[in-house]
Amino acid sequence: MKKTIAHLQRYFYWPKMQTDFERYVRACSLCNIFKPSNRKLGKYQPLPVLERPWESISMDFLGNLPTTQRGHDYILVMVDRFSKMVVLIACTKIVSALKVAKLFFTHVWTYFGLPSSIMVDRDGHFWTHLWEMMDTKLKRSTSFHP
Repeated sequence: MKKTIAHLQRYFYWPKMQTDFERYVRACSLCNIFKPSNRKLGKYQPLPVLERPWESISMDFLGNLPTTQRGHDYILVMVDRFSKMVVLIACTKIVSALKVAKLFFTHVWTYFGLPSSIMVDRDGHFWTHLWEMMDTKLKRSTSFHP
């Protein structure tokens, strides 16, 4: 913010310029989303060391792609954290947690088995549907706070 104000002051001036600029930046939703915060969030914790492939996977969506003939416009990306092998699954933008669980069983579990951990950046509905399909109850500890 200081550099931008200094740059503006080279070309412009009005009373309370710095106050107006600070108020504008605080109210700007894009500025608040993309600017890093200086808050301390705690020490980084390393992920556990894996011993075999497909023991732990990560999942994410890649989207806003051109629509295919079958109507797919998103890709569900599943990455094995041990070998870095990637499974790409075509899907749509609006996909339910139940559908993601079915895609997981069709494209990952069938070939590689059930991983011990799945890292997702979404809410826990996927886990709920996954364990329901396995006919197993999902018990969350008190530390589960999404």
